[in-house]
Amino acid sequence: MASLESITLHGHPGPNPWKVSLLLDELNVPYTTKIYKTPELKQPAFLALNRNGMAPVIEDPNEGLLLAESGAIMDYILDQYDTEKRITFTTLPEQYHMKQWLQFQTTTQGPVMQGVFHWTFVESNPEAHASYVKNLRRVLQVLNDELAGKDWLVGGKCSAADLSYVPFHSKLDFIMRDAAPDVEKDFPNVDAWYKRMLERDTVQKMLKDRDEATKKLSIPGKK
Repeated sequence: MASLESITLHGHPGPNPWKVSLLLDELNVPYTTKIYKTPELKQPAFLALNRNGMAPVIEDPNEGLLLAESGAIMDYILDQYDTEKRITFTTLPEQYHMKQWLQFQTTTQGPVMQGVFHWTFVESNPEAHASYVKNLRRVLQVLNDELAGKDWLVGGKCSAADLSYVPFHSKLDFIMRDAAPDVEKDFPNVDAWYKRMLERDTVQKMLKDRDEATKKLSIPGKK
């Protein structure tokens, strides 16, 4: 790959921006990260980047592109920079099975976990919380069934599909608290898959970078 200018990734400590950083690290694309507190996303400086006031957003000087929405950003990075197909595929049906599982992450795993977070930390509604917890267990079962007898979601290798689930899954115990399942017992295929993911240097880097970003944004005297 020719020499590239550094992409700017605008993010926050929540899971979605770290899906993007994982892909960039896997593909050795240079980037810098700017982390925002949640209220800053609604300020004029950030709204100039994304009118919706949500992260992530990337600025790619190599193509003069400003782009929001994690799914669109991931599609762009894979199309533009995975020229060697390290984490994507050239063959059918793998190309579209990967897209299928990327969509499931974006439309199901992510929103369901965000719902559990909301009813755990933001508002108290035991009925809503129980409903989201039940749905999250269903999501885990779907993934567990898909991973039966294989190491990765698609095509016999770790792909963008697998990587997309890690930032949310890594927060499972934190988000679910007392409702967290015994993943090793209840969803053994997911447990084995996640342990394989943790062996990747890029995943370890993402977890470390996210922890450091969270600490930098913490308010003194509060947890």
